[in-house]
Amino acid sequence: MKRLYSALALICAGMTAPSQATQTPWPADVALPAGHPIDEAYRQEFGVCDHADRFHGRAVHGCRDDPNAVTALRRLPGGAVAYVAKLAVDLDGSPFACSPDHGAMDQCPTSLMLPNGKGGEIPVDADTIPYVVIPWEGPRAEQGRFTKLTGVGVGDFGVVIARGRTIPVIVADTGPYEKLGEGSLALHRALGRELCVARSGAGTCRRVIERMESIGGDVTTVLFPHTARRDLTPANIAQIVREEGLRHWRAMQAKG
Repeated sequence: MKRLYSALALICAGMTAPSQATQTPWPADVALPAGHPIDEAYRQEFGVCDHADRFHGRAVHGCRDDPNAVTALRRLPGGAVAYVAKLAVDLDGSPFACSPDHGAMDQCPTSLMLPNGKGGEIPVDADTIPYVVIPWEGPRAEQGRFTKLTGVGVGDFGVVIARGRTIPVIVADTGPYEKLGEGSLALHRALGRELCVARSGAGTCRRVIERMESIGGDVTTVLFPHTARRDLTPANIAQIVREEGLRHWRAMQAKG
């Protein structure tokens, strides 16, 4: 039975079990070293979920409707973590998500909160800050598994590569343990997808497209563990995300 399940996992993940010597884990237009698999059994679970709405034997919802399409999850030389997946849309933290008109799945808080200068906190705005979401929430045995395996946590910096563009990002939110590949409204805009269809006179997004579809796959995300900073504020976060994401990315490239 164990052999049968392993075979199913390989099929569902879209793999033919190539050797490490012949494996090409990245999309053709992405120049990255191959690195090494972080945990293939874990990665394959996203493929099983895409086909059966099950993750580590637990019934879940939503994978078949919006497949993760995780084709790689690897550790690069120097310690960066890279994965290839779809890119869903996160509105959390935006004025739209914080308004009475928000959708059923939208939330005002984000996992990363910023000081408001008055003793309180405000969320990271999905409409202005390119950010990504990492898996976290779920049963005790699954909660935080992605972070335990990769070292990537909330506040860490990175880049997203897709559609010929390299966009600096920050990890600003967390999602269900069975979902990988999600980014903010601002990240999708930076990749050429404008999903806000109506704005107020002040520029605040008042309405988004009704059918919020993901980029279906081949989105490469490179994240740099343990790079979070504690000096982020609403006034400086946009600049710091640009600077830190690109700084770590260029430093990795310089090392070859």
